[in-house]
Amino acid sequence: SLSKADLLACHIAQHYAEPLTAEDIAKAGGLHPNYAMNLFRKAFGTTMNDFITQHRISHAQRLLVTTSDPVIEIAFASGFQSLSRFNEAFKRACGCSPREYRQSHRAG
Repeated sequence: SLSKADLLACHIAQHYAEPLTAEDIAKAGGLHPNYAMNLFRKAFGTTMNDFITQHRISHAQRLLVTTSDPVIEIAFASGFQSLSRFNEAFKRACGCSPREYRQSHRAG
């Protein structure tokens, strides 16, 4: 059976495209938010927020390469609340802007 930490990770994996707070995730695992955050960090060596962001960035990368959707639509579809948040997180994770990422990874 899944550990509590795995349950938290699964919940994130299923819901990262929605607005997610530590409280939401903890509640899904029947845990107190602070306890859930500590448990998660111990189990995975990363914070819940970073884990959520990683999922969102991966999703955005797929959309940037496989669709021609506007960047702002991709930001929202990936669970980011604003374009500036998305651009900031994307640059930090990938070292380039979403637009640059799309240009360098599109076939042709």
